[in-house]
Amino acid sequence: MFAGMGIVFLFLVMLIGAVKLMAYCVATFFPEEPPVAATPVPVAAASNGVTPAVTAAITAAVHQHRAK
Repeated sequence: MFAGMGIVFLFLVMLIGAVKLMAYCVATFFPEEPPVAATPVPVAAASNGVTPAVTAAITAAVHQHRAK
């Protein structure tokens, strides 16, 4: 019984060592690249195809709906 428990214990110790070794190798040979900051893209007002007249009509419709 003790021999079986000892074998399982040794296997688990070796498994933990192997996982730590793999983590070290991955961190050493494949380091994480620092995140690249995204530069904001300027958005033109008319680029989405909605004209100021349509925006005014939508705004008026929303106000009329909320007034009910």
